[in-house]
Amino acid sequence: MKTIFNQRTLMSLLLFLFLSLGVSMAQTDHTVIVDSDFPNSGGLIASLPASVTLIEAKTSATLPETLKQALAKNSSVKNIHLFVPSTNASIRIGGRSYSAEAVGNQLEPSEFRTGSDVTVFVYSCVLAKTPEGRFLLENIASGTGFNVASSSSCDEMGEEMTFDFSVRPLSNTKTIFD
Repeated sequence: MKTIFNQRTLMSLLLFLFLSLGVSMAQTDHTVIVDSDFPNSGGLIASLPASVTLIEAKTSATLPETLKQALAKNSSVKNIHLFVPSTNASIRIGGRSYSAEAVGNQLEPSEFRTGSDVTVFVYSCVLAKTPEGRFLLENIASGTGFNVASSSSCDEMGEEMTFDFSVRPLSNTKTIFD
């Protein structure tokens, strides 16, 4: 009896199948954005789960471009984890500072997937503690159509963090490391 595939062809086909399956399973619904000025960004990147999509925001990155890139790089994204320097009333990404007013002027909901259940988790211990910071988070939400969450109960980034502030109710309050 003659076989259609020789052993080498069969092994190549199986290898391709397993690699394809592995790549499709590896992509999760999490995307992480890390600004190059975020404290200990190298250590943070090294400690991320291997299956997340990573975007490193360089000096030319803008907030709208970076959020759109997160959607484009991972079509199944549900959670965007934003690691950027912050103050009590602003975030900084790509060397640019964004206040609530600046975000309101630069984000256009029609440029983002509306009706999606994407949540942006802003890793900051100061933004959600002040009215100005909460206004900024609310403007990010209204400018993108995404839910936006941050922590108002932590004192520094190294400690246990819970997302206890969100623009809309959250189903998940844990960090990407939990």
